[in-house]
Amino acid sequence: MKKNALYIQSGGPTSVINASAYGVIQECIANSDKINTLYAARYGQIGILNNQFVDVLKQDKKQIERLKQTPSMIFGSCRYRIPDENVDDSDYKKILKNLKQHNIGYIFYNGGNGSVRACKDLKAYLDKHNYECKLVVIPKTVDNDISYIDHAPGFPSAARHVAISVSELAHDVQTYDTALITVVEVMGRNTGFLAAAAKVAETLGRGADLIYVPELVFDEKKFINDVASTIEEKGKCIAVVAEGVKNTTGQYLFENNTINGYQDPYLNMGGITPYLTRLLRQHFSCKIRGIDLNLMQRCSAHTVSPVDISEAEQLGRSAVKAVINGESGKMISINRLSNKPLIFNETLESLEKVAMKDNTLPLEYINRNGNGIEQSYLDYILPLLGDLPEYAQLNLEII
Repeated sequence: MKKNALYIQSGGPTSVINASAYGVIQECIANSDKINTLYAARYGQIGILNNQFVDVLKQDKKQIERLKQTPSMIFGSCRYRIPDENVDDSDYKKILKNLKQHNIGYIFYNGGNGSVRACKDLKAYLDKHNYECKLVVIPKTVDNDISYIDHAPGFPSAARHVAISVSELAHDVQTYDTALITVVEVMGRNTGFLAAAAKVAETLGRGADLIYVPELVFDEKKFINDVASTIEEKGKCIAVVAEGVKNTTGQYLFENNTINGYQDPYLNMGGITPYLTRLLRQHFSCKIRGIDLNLMQRCSAHTVSPVDISEAEQLGRSAVKAVINGESGKMISINRLSNKPLIFNETLESLEKVAMKDNTLPLEYINRNGNGIEQSYLDYILPLLGDLPEYAQLNLEII
C-alpha cells in the first residue's frame, strides 16, 4: 500500500516558502507511483496535533501555479513548542496517532533552525516507537542563521528588500538641506547577515553610514559618538541596527526599556526603534526618525529575488526525491561552487549536526570600528539578489 506525504510550514514566514511548497507538490505528483497523496498541516505543528490536514492535490491547479509568487505561508504556521517527551509525551502520542490515521510515510518539514531541532526530536520519537516514516527538512529563514548551508531560501529576498529600502531612504534624506538622523531597524536576533545587506545600498548610489550587527557588543556611548561624527562630516546620518544587538551589560536593547524613568511595556524583539530614537534625542536637537522595516522585509513579494524563488522550489523538489531514495533525518543543503556564474551543488546534512549550532555573520565581514560592513561581504551577497535598480547620479555642484 502506497504511503501518503505530509508537508509542514514552520516558524516565521518568508516571501518564497510557498515556492518550496510548489516544488514539493509538483514532485509528489511526478512520483504518484510511490506517493499516494499529499497533505499539508494547517498552522504547522498545531495542525498535526489537532488533526487538521488539507488535501493539497485536490486544490485547483491554477491556484497551485500561483504559489511561486504568493508571499508568506499559505498553509499557516505557529510558534508552539512541543514539550520534551521525558517531561510530557502527550503531544507526541497525538502526533503519532494522527500520522497513523492518515497513513503518513513521508514528512517534509519546511522551517528554520528551531524546526531542525523539532524534527530531530520528532524523528527520534517515531524511531523509538518503530513508526516507519521518512522525514526531511527543507530550510528557510530570513536572517540566515541555519548552519551547514551557504544560505537558506528566504534570506536572499529579505536581503534584497533591506538593500533596496535602505537605498531608497538614503535618497530620500538628501531631499532637504537640513540635519537629520535616521535609525533603521532590521531583523536578526543573533545574526547580522540581514543588517549587513544594507551595505548593498552603496552600490545603488546611496547607502547607510553606520551598520551594527549582533555579533559585536552594541556600546551606546560609541553609537552616539559614531552618529555625532557622521553628522559633523555629512550633516545627516543613517544608522542600520539589527534587532538583536546587546549592550555592554549583555542585555538585548528591547530588555532595557527604561530611559529617563519612562518604561515602554510594548518593547520586544523587533521593537528597539523607539528606544534608540529616545536615546538619540537626549544628545541631538535635529530631526530624528526611527524606521522599523518590520514584517515587510520577510514577506515582500514585490522585492523577491529570482534566485531565491528558483532555489526554494528546487529544494522542495529535492526533498521529495530524497525521501523516495530512502533518506531520512536530513536537511537539504546547498554549497556554493562559483559566484560568476552562480553555481551550487546540493548535499544532505544530518539534523543532529545542523541542530548543534546556529550560523552567524563571520567577523571578517565587519569593519574594524564595529559600525560598518566590509566590501568583501558584497562578493557573498550580490550574486543572490538578482538585478538591482539603477538610479541617476547627477553632478549637483553649484555653478
